[in-house]
Amino acid sequence: MATYRMVYGDDEQVVRETFENVDDVQREDGWVVLFRGSDAILRVQEIHVQSLEQLDA
Repeated sequence: MATYRMVYGDDEQVVRETFENVDDVQREDGWVVLFRGSDAILRVQEIHVQSLEQLDA
């Protein structure tokens, strides 16, 4: 499991969040989806993702 920091949003609002215990990150059809087990914990359109960084390897 990994920890990721994501910055996402648009001109009106920007969100900076850290997600712990992420099992998988999938990018498909213009979406970025973070999974914890089989549960999707965040789904964001890729055009709104300003940065996605894995904090631990």
